[in-house]
Amino acid sequence: MATEVKNRWGYSTEPFGEPLLYSARNGTANWMKDPPGQIYQKGSTQFSVKMYADNTNDDWASVVIPVNELPVDHLAKAMWTYWMTNAESGGVNMVIWIHDPTDFSKRAEVTQLMGLVSKDAGFNVETLDLTVTELFYYGENISGSGLTAGTNYTWKQFREDALFKDWDIYRITFDVGWLGASVQEDIWLTEININGQQIPLKPSGDTYTNTIAVQKTMIADTKAAGDIYSENATTGTDWDFELGGNGDITVATIMHDAAITERFVLYLFGQEPTSETDDNKANTSPITADATFFLGAIQFDAMRYIQTGDAWTIATTSTAGGLPIHHENYTVYGILVGQDGATTVAEALTITMTSEMKT
Repeated sequence: MATEVKNRWGYSTEPFGEPLLYSARNGTANWMKDPPGQIYQKGSTQFSVKMYADNTNDDWASVVIPVNELPVDHLAKAMWTYWMTNAESGGVNMVIWIHDPTDFSKRAEVTQLMGLVSKDAGFNVETLDLTVTELFYYGENISGSGLTAGTNYTWKQFREDALFKDWDIYRITFDVGWLGASVQEDIWLTEININGQQIPLKPSGDTYTNTIAVQKTMIADTKAAGDIYSENATTGTDWDFELGGNGDITVATIMHDAAITERFVLYLFGQEPTSETDDNKANTSPITADATFFLGAIQFDAMRYIQTGDAWTIATTSTAGGLPIHHENYTVYGILVGQDGATTVAEALTITMTSEMKT
């Protein structure tokens, strides 16, 4: 006889909801569509989550899976995969958020030690193993547990604890960050499977927003009108914005720690341009060889500053800067050119770009 399953949330992954992305301070979490290289081979949706944590101030990024009151002893296994740019002091860890279903003031987060999870450069596979001593908890209004807060235990011990065995899981997160001074370079979370159930990694709805910031340390020199701004006078490179799919660029900002009033133009391409990219050289972009993947150009108003604050400028769809600009590419490549000439200092010049993405 067939068993009727009541889907209480309307999600195909009941009791697990659709994944949500959160980050704080200098941490970031962004949806990435059709990522390049090996990352493209993983996952059921061709989406991944690109995560980064600078860890200068307890920065973090998180993929949140809402859970519809799953009893603690019903969580039996989990597996997730992620690609790391470098070997780090920690990888992507799992945090299980639990509470008393009869009194929500009693709750705890059960955290997998980040330093014990897989953390090598390249692809990593991590699991929730019931018998590995790798989980500790902290919470509020907890009384009657045989487990001590801050002490490491197995998930089996949580499932069998006199208190926690009767509690429910209300969310599960997969996190990077909280490592003090350690930076976690770009990490792509590619797959999540909980209790044998694949959790599709993709944005909800038809659109979502990605904001990407790119920095280059400028050379302290004076540029003439029409010169290029990049990081090196002989081996300069274009500006790469990993927006992660197809969408429309709607906002762009530029900041630099110098008293300049330069009017910038940012030429954008769907492939790496072949025109000049060296700093302080006369611009040659766009050229005929790059015409088939030239996307357009953002024209910025003059940089402005007050007292000793950084100079800045912004272009939006409400200004005369040429936005929106459509792109169909994981990475958008830019050539930054000044129309007037200015003197830069040996500090970061930051370009931040926002795109309204389409699933």
